[in-house]
Amino acid sequence: MVSMNTLSAQVTRSLCQHCGLPVGPLGHGREEQRFCCYGCYLAWRIVGDQGQSGPLAGILLRFGIAAVLAMNVMMISLLLYSDALIGIGEQARHMFRWALLGLSAPVLVILGVPFLHAAGRDLGRGLVRMDLLIGVGAVAGFGVSAAHVISNDGHIYFDTATMLLVLVTLGRLMEASARVEASRALQDLAKLRPALARIITDSGEESVPAGQVRVGDKVRVLPGEQVPTDGVIISGLSTVQEAAMTGEFNPRVCRPGDRVYAGSANGEGAVIVESTAAGGATLLSRIERLVRQAQSQRAPIERLADRMSGVFVPVVFALSAGAFSYWIWQGDAAKGGMSALAVLVVACPCSLGIATSLAICVAIARAARDGALIRTGEALEKLAKVTAVIFDKTGTLTEGKPTLEDITCCPGSDCTSGEALSWLATLESHSEHALGHCIASAAAARGLALGAVDGFRAFPGEGAVGTVSLNGTTRPVLAGTAAFLSRHSVDTGCIAQFPDPAPGETLVFVAWDGQVRARARLADAPRPEAAQAVQEITALGLSVGLLSGDRREACEHLASRLGVRQVSTECDPTAKLAEIAALREEGHTVALVGDGINDAPALAKADVGIAMGGGTDLAREVGDVVLLRSNLLAIPSLVRLARDTHHVIRRNLFWAFGYNLAAIALAFSGYLHPLIAALVMLGSSLFVIQSSLRLRRDPSPQVREASTTA
Repeated sequence: MVSMNTLSAQVTRSLCQHCGLPVGPLGHGREEQRFCCYGCYLAWRIVGDQGQSGPLAGILLRFGIAAVLAMNVMMISLLLYSDALIGIGEQARHMFRWALLGLSAPVLVILGVPFLHAAGRDLGRGLVRMDLLIGVGAVAGFGVSAAHVISNDGHIYFDTATMLLVLVTLGRLMEASARVEASRALQDLAKLRPALARIITDSGEESVPAGQVRVGDKVRVLPGEQVPTDGVIISGLSTVQEAAMTGEFNPRVCRPGDRVYAGSANGEGAVIVESTAAGGATLLSRIERLVRQAQSQRAPIERLADRMSGVFVPVVFALSAGAFSYWIWQGDAAKGGMSALAVLVVACPCSLGIATSLAICVAIARAARDGALIRTGEALEKLAKVTAVIFDKTGTLTEGKPTLEDITCCPGSDCTSGEALSWLATLESHSEHALGHCIASAAAARGLALGAVDGFRAFPGEGAVGTVSLNGTTRPVLAGTAAFLSRHSVDTGCIAQFPDPAPGETLVFVAWDGQVRARARLADAPRPEAAQAVQEITALGLSVGLLSGDRREACEHLASRLGVRQVSTECDPTAKLAEIAALREEGHTVALVGDGINDAPALAKADVGIAMGGGTDLAREVGDVVLLRSNLLAIPSLVRLARDTHHVIRRNLFWAFGYNLAAIALAFSGYLHPLIAALVMLGSSLFVIQSSLRLRRDPSPQVREASTTA
């Protein structure tokens, strides 16, 4: 198995130097400076490393010279095509043609050579790609024109050859800019890392690079600064903004004992943080690593588009040769050359090359911005096709910890519910049981004062006893089950007067002076957003199920509260696997949402495993999607995003192929000038870029409506 550090190094080596997106095996540049496309290479040379003023000025100068020369070629060509030069004499016209040759040659060298170099490298690998179309088209237009100038006979196409290179290069630059936009979420994450950290040492404070912080170091974070390490607050009180890590934009109040993450923004108070994870082990680094890993792995639809593009280019060459041969047969060699060149230019599959990859990269980056890590493009593609969403119960649909539902006094009792809770919470404050912590926390949340306990004794699974002093009164207090109190000679007659508890609830009775005084109901409460999440998932046309190892009564009660219709209970990990397999055999594409160790096998078995951020490390490791913020409303949002992405990819591919087929037909017939073909090609790429970048924004109601019917 490849270690995370090795994987990180492999992924880092395959990132584009300019836009930060993955570089395939056919990227541009040297090993230490790799680029995903020629546009990124050129853009980086123009606006990239500002410390390299020489290359910056040189590339700007060369591109500017090429553009100016191409525009002069265009203007002189227009004069030759029009009647403006009638009467100047054949010798003067011939001089203008030689001038066009002299102006065009530098443009071919400046802008054409990089395409020819890339095409030659591809041919050496046995590949035929779009750079060959551009290079051959430009060289063919220039070569035929140069031959006609030398022979002083025939049409010239210098304007087509030069403007083709200018327009295609411009399109590549715009495509590179779009790729930068797609990876901007990752760049924003990288900017969250502070440069320095204040480490507290025996001799005082020392400012060191944030990367030098080690586990166990104590770091002071001042108001307004970024936290440099993952850790636990050991001193101070503040609010922390963690939107970049969890998607939650409301600041969180943090006290000693609370966990904070590298890259989060400290609020108005100074805190001291003890580091628990540093460097590449921080949550921020893991998020970046997982998103880059996801973007570097190609989805099946991307691989299909690549295969189609690989077949498309040779077919275009065949059509170009066919167009030339046809018009030669018709006796019009000039039109044959123009048609062949137009076919090469207009069929350049630039838009096809970015139709899928750009949309997937944008979607993965947006999901990361919203607090969800999608590990692979394949997971995003499967998420768009999900037909059933299955939830684990404890810790997924529920909070995963007991909460106090209410405390009710016995009929005829002379105490209030607040008084009963104070006595009960004081006793339970000495308990190590989860129920005791829950009761004590509930009393603190209500602002109730607690007293002192003497002689505390716990009876595991049954209850606890102790002498409680509260508000000047001291008395023995007992708390636990009805059977426990009865064995301790407590009158439990009033218990029968309480209404029956709901399935899954735990009852704790409190007694003093030989009488039961009150009943506390505790339960693993549903998450506040669970019912809305189920409702939104159902509205998307998906079936929703509950898969749990808990008792049937508790599961069915929770399902009825949340609106879940399909319930499978008392399932061990093996039974969960069988349930997932049965759903898949029925034709469902299954997404499973879980958080525990016992969910890990089912998460791996499901078509899409969604792990809650607060779950175990194992669940997060096997999940195809990890929710950094344990909010179930992220699930319908992810399904909508996946469907929107699938819709955009289909629209991009439909446009790319439809445009190419129509344009090739026009070019083959001689109705499309090569220069117009270059403009149309640029427009097609711009359409695909704009369509993909729309995924950065929240979808409009119209798009959401379309997604629900996809």
